[in-house]
Amino acid sequence: MKLIGILRSPYVRRTAVSLHAMNMPFELDPVPVFDKPELVTKYNPLTRVPALVLDDGEASDPFPVTNGV
Repeated sequence: MKLIGILRSPYVRRTAVSLHAMNMPFELDPVPVFDKPELVTKYNPLTRVPALVLDDGEASDPFPVTNGV
């Protein structure tokens, strides 16, 4: 699983902490949304971070992860 975003974002940090707490391995891809929005848009059409990319390449909303679902 890949987490898209930089750790300066509290939302990216919250997702990273949640993934770590649930022992879910992930790779951080520190894409700066303001400098390179096109790199984020391919995973989230709203150009919002964090974005999760599953191992099969499908993008997912991190909301269920950050809420412990």
